Amino acid sequence: MNTKIIQYFRIIVLACLVILFLSIFFNWYSFQIHSINDEILVSWSYHIFTEWTTPISDESSLNYALRPDSLKIPLVINILYLIMIVLSGYVVLFKDFEQVDSLSSYNYNRYILGFLLLLNFFYIIFFPIMYLLPQELYFPFLQIIDYDAKIKISCAIGPGYLMQLIVFPLICPYIIFYYRTITNFEHERKSVKKNLDIVIERVQEPLDIDKLIAQEELKQQFSDTTERPVDMINSILTSFLEGEG
Repeated sequence: MNTKIIQYFRIIVLACLVILFLSIFFNWYSFQIHSINDEILVSWSYHIFTEWTTPISDESSLNYALRPDSLKIPLVINILYLIMIVLSGYVVLFKDFEQVDSLSSYNYNRYILGFLLLLNFFYIIFFPIMYLLPQELYFPFLQIIDYDAKIKISCAIGPGYLMQLIVFPLICPYIIFYYRTITNFEHERKSVKKNLDIVIERVQEPLDIDKLIAQEELKQQFSDTTERPVDMINSILTSFLEGEG
């Protein structure tokens, strides 16, 4: 990948990380009921940290009676996501692998970026499947007008979730390239180290003189035992010929 293209992608990824950070503070889903005259009867917005919030303060109203159930997204996942966004921003901004000679110290950075991408994918896919649809909160949007009841029901994903959708395809190429580059470097480094250890082990193998002498004596004895039958045959054949003579 060309260096200039990588730098462009770094800028894009940094901008996307800012968008991801901001998306946490926007609503991800909204549920509203209006009268035919556009008077707000029910209004709830979902944020991943505060869950359902409403601008209507009257707790005895229809609004609180129709409050959606909690989506129960584990708080630890949301906190972890926020930490990964910040750490990824640090990695992209200060850990540019194109400007260094050795990538050994960058090994853990690939896991940070890779985990961020997985969390981003989790929110995009599993947020509607595991949390919205089971609560009968329609995705991505729905609007129903009931003329008999004179109300208008509307459900829609919010800007926070839309930011997640926009960011994912933009950060994916750079993170995959970063991960594969570090992974390939680690594979090559381990392969070279393994071969070097084998060479060093062979060079530093101690010279056992007694072992070499014993091997040579065994070779000599084996050589002698293979030659004796030939000598015996030659001797017998010589004696036989002399007797005949």
